[in-house]
Amino acid sequence: MYDCKVENKRLINRINRIEGQIKALKSKLIEEFECNKTNDPYEIIRQLSAIKGAVNGMMNTYIDHYAKEHLVKEIRQASDNNSASAYMDIFLDTLKTFSK
Repeated sequence: MYDCKVENKRLINRINRIEGQIKALKSKLIEEFECNKTNDPYEIIRQLSAIKGAVNGMMNTYIDHYAKEHLVKEIRQASDNNSASAYMDIFLDTLKTFSK
């Protein structure tokens, strides 16, 4: 059985980790600005890349969560095949929009 509350807790934990990454990046940028020095010039790029990967991973996890928990219910509760297909079309259109 799929547990929505457990998955939401996991998503919140991911947000907290991403928030920590962003705060670390902000501190690094402030440190470089105030001290007028640059340590490893690629460190900022690595941190940005890690944040981007974490956000993409969270997006994939949320999509999986939404499809398994919410979309399946909507399709099962649809009054006919056209309504069920409409739910799926909206979902797929959303995926296409955000994957660009």
